[in-house]
Amino acid sequence: MLRAASVGLGWWSDELASSIQGKSNALRITACSSRSPEKRNAFARKFSAQPYETYEAVLADPAIDAVILTTPHSLHAAHVIQAAKAGKHVFVEKPFDVSAVAAKDAADACREAGVVLAVGHNRRFAPAALAIRKLVNEGGLGQLLHAEAQFSNPSAMSYTPDRWRANRAESPGGGIAGMGVHMIDLLQWMLGPIARVRSIAKRQAVKVDIDDTTSALFEFASGQTGYLGTLTACPRQGYFYLYGTAANAYARVDDHELSLQRAGAARPEPVALTPVDTLHAELEAFARACAGGPDFPVPPRDAIHTVAVMEAMVASAAKDGAPVKPAF
Repeated sequence: MLRAASVGLGWWSDELASSIQGKSNALRITACSSRSPEKRNAFARKFSAQPYETYEAVLADPAIDAVILTTPHSLHAAHVIQAAKAGKHVFVEKPFDVSAVAAKDAADACREAGVVLAVGHNRRFAPAALAIRKLVNEGGLGQLLHAEAQFSNPSAMSYTPDRWRANRAESPGGGIAGMGVHMIDLLQWMLGPIARVRSIAKRQAVKVDIDDTTSALFEFASGQTGYLGTLTACPRQGYFYLYGTAANAYARVDDHELSLQRAGAARPEPVALTPVDTLHAELEAFARACAGGPDFPVPPRDAIHTVAVMEAMVASAAKDGAPVKPAF
């Protein structure tokens, strides 16, 4: 049983803990830490975890095998490096960081320390995404041509200036770090690295100083093209579409819905899927990797590339949509 500490407590730490605590023979959250005594004690009561006042105290405890980091985006790499130096395995929520250079440094630290690094791109565990990946690997879509992805919700409409997400350092390009990176990860998983980015990001409706409407065009190293849209001021929307010469795949990944439009068919045909708790699945995969099992399904190089694409989107938007090459 992997003994983990949840660090950086709030809404998302509770979501992860609720998905796994008492529901797994591979991982248990035994400790927690937050600068806020109220959050620390509330989490400890809810999930029967030992509260620690500081991250350093967590890392110093030999009874803790791993950390689950849900701290602000810009702190991820530094916290990962601290954990690696303390010999702790690391699960860090996406994005890996807001800096690809910092993310690479953190990945290097984990490799040098011999600890497992897992970045929480949980959509790779979704049945719709896995089914599309299988089709891609088997050539079921024919020659791949183009992909389109959208991940939006109205979350930033309720942001106040005191929220850590309500600034450009933590939410570069608006919804990219919170939502869009999930789709960047799926895009590169299906089509490979992104070679060139053109992006527009605007603030139109939210009250805080972050963008709320972001879109990008991608060119992949393998030649295909792609589109990503992510908004933080509109009703919930999310889809992943992949187009090929033999078939198109239309997925609503979070709703476990997938249909295929085959060449010559009159209409799309639905694909039967069995829903999966992707948060539970990713944490169990992390625990198995820590126990010497299969590698975690998101290689660190992919998580670094996702951050580099996010940075390229922000840089392109700052240059009125000029093309930018991701650094990694």
